[in-house]
Amino acid sequence: MSIFPRINAGLTHGDTAPEPNPRRVAVREWLDIVAMRGADPALNGRTFSPLRWPILCWLTDCGQPVSDRVRAMLRAHLFALVPMWLVGIANSVMMNAIAAIRHPDALHVGFFLADLTLGLCRITLLILCYRRSARNLPTPTDLFMLGDHLSLWFVGAAALIAFQTDDESLLVLIVASTVAISGGLVVRSYVAPRGAVLQLFGCITPIAVGGILSENTILLVFSAQIPFYLFVVGNAAFRINAMLVATMLAEEESLERSLRDSLTGLANRPAVERTLGTLCADPAAPDFAVLYIDLDGFKAVNDTHGHGAGDQLLIAVAGRLRGAARPTDVVARLGGDEFVVLARDLDREGSVRLARRIVQALGRDVLLADLPPIRIGGSVGIACAGSEPRDAVALLGQADGALYRAKALGKNRCIRHGDPVVEHEHCSAA
Repeated sequence: MSIFPRINAGLTHGDTAPEPNPRRVAVREWLDIVAMRGADPALNGRTFSPLRWPILCWLTDCGQPVSDRVRAMLRAHLFALVPMWLVGIANSVMMNAIAAIRHPDALHVGFFLADLTLGLCRITLLILCYRRSARNLPTPTDLFMLGDHLSLWFVGAAALIAFQTDDESLLVLIVASTVAISGGLVVRSYVAPRGAVLQLFGCITPIAVGGILSENTILLVFSAQIPFYLFVVGNAAFRINAMLVATMLAEEESLERSLRDSLTGLANRPAVERTLGTLCADPAAPDFAVLYIDLDGFKAVNDTHGHGAGDQLLIAVAGRLRGAARPTDVVARLGGDEFVVLARDLDREGSVRLARRIVQALGRDVLLADLPPIRIGGSVGIACAGSEPRDAVALLGQADGALYRAKALGKNRCIRHGDPVVEHEHCSAA
């Protein structure tokens, strides 16, 4: 039964649903972003390029030692909360437009046009970053962040310009707007507290300078509070950032544990499925091989010496597999005495050489505490992924089928899927 009865009701056999209009889909996506419907798309698996300019790298750094994965997640937060971001642009442009209308001189009109241009450039960069990240292409992250910083200094400059007029209504409007924007800034930029403090300084300090120069008692009192405001709000940004990073690190540690075999420390089945799925989904990924390994004689060790000895043996096997594999390979234990090696950037002949090293490594005696030397072995089935379409389940099935062929032919050998058995006699351990 179809899970979409209302959609499929009007389709006869052989009909296909019409392709959605890409323009309408894009418009709907942006309307969802602006309306904040569903999960924030910036935090929904999108990847934005790392910053390259040293000063921006320092300003956006969280100040804590974290992994590249956490850094990527923090960077994605800089592109989140688009509605708040758009409101900030609209507010700034509107304030400068009001100033230009009330004071149509070169300074106010020129500043309004400059702010409008900056706002349009920022919107263009945001759209460009979202579109390129959706296609896994490099994003102009440096330019996006530069626009973010410039915009807040523009807000501060607008306030300072307002102090040069005798227009009290305009001054109150722009100062109130500036303070409101600065509050929203912390909500948006808590992932980069250093940058948030610099933006706050550029946004709020001109108000203090203008208040001092005005010699107005009320404005002087207001200006005296600004250093305390900067300290409190800046401190809040650092505290919120610390809590966010701590949460991310805890989640990463939990994820890491969930993808590790508790006995051997190797990757586990979910980690294999995840990595293999990623490799198969990426058409630009290089050739890779799946090596399915099963120990020969492990059950006899368990039956003779007990499960404690069996666990020690599995730990020793894990060490030998790590030694036989390359540093870039993923070595995993699927369960029991079954292991898998995912070898990236490896051709068909290279996969056989790696399998031979594994067979030879597993064929050597294993020394365990208080036990005589134990000799087991290992059989390896190989499946290779080239330029043809890749399927994770099919590759694991091919490697598993080749493994059982190897065991049926006498064990302690490797066989590659799709090749004649006679070609693999040389894979046997000496």
